Amino acid sequence: MAAVPRRYVGVVGPGAAAPQLVEQAVEVGRLLAQHDLVVVTGGLGGVMAGAAAGAAEVGGVSLGLLPGDDRSSANPHLTLTVPTGLGEMRNALLVRSCDALVAVGSSWGTLSEVALAARTGVPVVLLGGLQLFDEVPGEEPGVRPPVRAASPQEAVAHVLRLLGRADEGVDGLPDGMVLGVDRQAGAWVGALLPTSGVGTIELVSAPDLATLVDRASSRETVRLVAVDIPVGLPDTGVRQADVLVRRRLGARGSSVFPTPVRDALAAGTYAEARAVSLARTGGRSLAAQSYALRAAILDVDGYLQGGEAEAAARPPVVEVHPELCFAVMAGAPLATRKKTPEGVADRVGLLTAQGIRLPAGVDLGRAGVDDVLDAAAAAWSAARVLRGRAERIPAVPERFSDGLDAAMWV
Repeated sequence: MAAVPRRYVGVVGPGAAAPQLVEQAVEVGRLLAQHDLVVVTGGLGGVMAGAAAGAAEVGGVSLGLLPGDDRSSANPHLTLTVPTGLGEMRNALLVRSCDALVAVGSSWGTLSEVALAARTGVPVVLLGGLQLFDEVPGEEPGVRPPVRAASPQEAVAHVLRLLGRADEGVDGLPDGMVLGVDRQAGAWVGALLPTSGVGTIELVSAPDLATLVDRASSRETVRLVAVDIPVGLPDTGVRQADVLVRRRLGARGSSVFPTPVRDALAAGTYAEARAVSLARTGGRSLAAQSYALRAAILDVDGYLQGGEAEAAARPPVVEVHPELCFAVMAGAPLATRKKTPEGVADRVGLLTAQGIRLPAGVDLGRAGVDDVLDAAAAAWSAARVLRGRAERIPAVPERFSDGLDAAMWV
């Protein structure tokens, strides 16, 4: 049977684009590449560079049709470049090279590409931009009026439908939500986020993890839960996940509390737990902060150690560390502490850059808002796990007597 040829989708828009447009173009390029679609652009900056960068993030292929004859003018994210030497006339070449077109924002060059595509029957999706096609009739033979989208996800969903691939769904992911979970004032706070990894989070709270997941699931199907609590408790020694993540966070490594051995958590007092830890870890004491998390650790462990029927009914659970999540978003560990106004502002900015918005009414100045931000970061990692973009630390998880995979995801 002959192989099905790859489809090419153009992403066009202004070269001098506002940051918001570039962010949308990055997401469009990423989503298209995840569906094995070749991303075609004009090869320069702005929207064009954003779409190529998004494709590169997931190992996709992008093609840049440059207006001049010098490859050095191309943005660095492209897989392939073609110096056409055609100037603005290369817009027609781009349109005729594509099976569909996504226009992110507007410019005069973008307008020419959209008009050429519509006039020649190439499907066009408009993400923002001019309202031209609200004015120009599209009833002429051969003209295919564009469709509008309100988000990058909707734009790519339209492209898949127009190419006859609507059954795949955007991101190739199931509908539903992921749930990021963090401890807050002796209870749990959860952040629900669409499986696409972008959108406005919904907050949910509960005194125990089982109730939290039930409450979240009553709103929407929860596909994956990410908790900022150890999953997989050592019987002796220390967990490699703790060691590796602490090392990776450098000066912020103190935010990774060593996971107590299982028998230390069974101890009724901190003094007893320290004695057990010293005996089971080759002389390592037990940090007071780690023992303070005893109730939360045992809650998660009990939830995961439930019977077979409970295990079959609940969504999978992975472990994350929010400080590591934010470090990956930023490209380096953060210098600010999460409970300071500067730290809150930094973390809100990183979430916003990832397309994650806090619900209306969240007071960034109140106590405990850092836990909400940590839960949102955990949800970000959960979405990455579903999309196959996450890293597991260590790459091969440890297994202790509880049989759980002991590793952190980011």
